Amino acid sequence: MLERRRGLTAEERLAERRRDLARLRRARLARELAGPLWRRMASITPVLFQREGVVAARRLCAEPQVVMDALRGDAVFALDAAMRLAHGSGFLSAGDVQAYLLRTEPLERIAAAGLIESAPHPDTVLVRPWPGPARLLVCVVDELPSAREVQGGYRVVTGERLRRELIGAVGARADLFALLERAERAAVTSS
Repeated sequence: MLERRRGLTAEERLAERRRDLARLRRARLARELAGPLWRRMASITPVLFQREGVVAARRLCAEPQVVMDALRGDAVFALDAAMRLAHGSGFLSAGDVQAYLLRTEPLERIAAAGLIESAPHPDTVLVRPWPGPARLLVCVVDELPSAREVQGGYRVVTGERLRRELIGAVGARADLFALLERAERAAVTSS
């Protein structure tokens, strides 16, 4: 027999409406506070790191910088790893390393060196709100994205690509976007 859904009461409809209005007020406030920054963010087409290719996750057994050193010649670093390499500090707190690779052989090589676990890590969530071990998140692609070389010989995604990846990873976060733009502007003026 079909189960009939009970309609919402007036109090439930009113509570839903108040919740929706509060959400709209928060979104409007974020847009107003961001000002011209919001318009720049809204004009960017996001890049979703996890949909660019096949994602593989491995738990780090060494410090993130050591793993990035081992991948220096093979990878183009993305997201927070690119931000740390290009500007000295990242915008995410997890301490994960994100990179693009053309093949999985570098993973096997650094796993054999004991820098990462050889078994895949089940958690491939890019930006996780829960604590966990530091991971290497690799997106195996057919063609590496456009990159720039930074101090130390690392290849990181271009500034425009980093903006697109940031919005694809965390959404319209004006605070993080402003941090990225400020770091990019400082890098341009110092060179």
